[in-house]
Amino acid sequence: MNLHPASHCPLLVISRADGRSSVAAAAYAARTSMTDNRTGLSYSYRSVTGLLNTGLIGWRGTAEELWNAAEGAEVRGNARVARELRPALPAELPLNEQYRLVKGFSCWLRDEFGVAVHHIVHAPTFVNASEGRRLWRDCHSAEGRKELEVALFDPNMTNRNFHAHIRFTTREVDSECGTFGIKTRDLDDKVVGPKMLLKIRAEWERRTNQALTRNGSDARIDLRSYTAMAEAGDAPKGLEPQRHLGPRTTQKTRMAGEDVTERLPLASLNRGLIRARNDERWHNWMMLRALEREKARLSGLSEKIAADRESARKATAKDKKCSVLKSRPKEVAPGVCNIYPEAETPADPFHGYEAAIAWAQSTADSGYENSKDAPAKSDNSVSLNDRNIRPTNSYLYGSEMDEFDRRIDPETYDNPDTVPALRAPMRIVRKDHTRGRVRGS
Repeated sequence: MNLHPASHCPLLVISRADGRSSVAAAAYAARTSMTDNRTGLSYSYRSVTGLLNTGLIGWRGTAEELWNAAEGAEVRGNARVARELRPALPAELPLNEQYRLVKGFSCWLRDEFGVAVHHIVHAPTFVNASEGRRLWRDCHSAEGRKELEVALFDPNMTNRNFHAHIRFTTREVDSECGTFGIKTRDLDDKVVGPKMLLKIRAEWERRTNQALTRNGSDARIDLRSYTAMAEAGDAPKGLEPQRHLGPRTTQKTRMAGEDVTERLPLASLNRGLIRARNDERWHNWMMLRALEREKARLSGLSEKIAADRESARKATAKDKKCSVLKSRPKEVAPGVCNIYPEAETPADPFHGYEAAIAWAQSTADSGYENSKDAPAKSDNSVSLNDRNIRPTNSYLYGSEMDEFDRRIDPETYDNPDTVPALRAPMRIVRKDHTRGRVRGS
């Protein structure tokens, strides 16, 4: 597995204490015009290029209406109005896969915190600014759009820094009536907040790595710190974090290019030195690991370690399956796939007790069902045919449920009942109010 350079997903806060407006930030990110009703100021960024995709989750109006409503819901002068995730997107993913990844994660945020989400995907920056302006100017035609998309993935033309702006409200939002509710204080709490942030980053990491796997890439992102990775044995010790340059320093670096007469910013020089030292540490560490693996293989230690790990895995799976079969529905929380990662279940993160039972009854790898440790079947044991249990996963059990009662993952769900829309022409009858007669169109 290779560590992907797109392992970057910071969480930022838009606060009035910093003099910021969520409306202004949304207008810039969406490359459009908006007016802040609270201050009366208008912002227009229609001439700025770089927008690839945008959308709203959990809100039926426009983005301008959403962020004006978010501003109107706060009364304090130092209120936090919005939070924003800025994850890097792997350039190995095609544009449609990038859009799918961002939209699916935005739906997860909405379901997890009850907030409204405004998601935007930005293109990388062109090395040659004039060539980039030409491509964006000509992208309105089919040929121009294709030429632009090819150029975006060309490492000689752009920095391939695809990234997203996933901005969400700090209050719960009722998507039906558009009203703002209570604050989502979990992310502000000093104790719970860091745990919730780790949960968000873990979800983004999981979804991104799944997308990379679907597209045949062996690279994976890892959002842990260098220290945490080294402690887990997944990285060499002594790796130095690289400081973010920011837009101004990055622009100066691009302008200098390979011209030795131009003076590179000190921050850019330091970043290059740190990257070189980190690359050397990675290279030495990988060489040492390869030698240790070869030594273990020749001495027979590798086979013993693999056998011990497999025995431990089967024993753990056996214990978990036995505990599930002995439990009652209330004792097994929803989202069992997070508790029992060995479960082979469909791409539906909202399965519950029945999925746990189906996994526990599988005997492919442990053979525990006929062992002395397997729980005896009695009236106290619960099976899938128990009339008191209503199945929640029609993928597995074909249960007859109301389609609106089932929760799905929009990123991976394909509706089997979808039929193509009718293309038959429709005759529209409208009334001519000026002459008082009806005519067809």
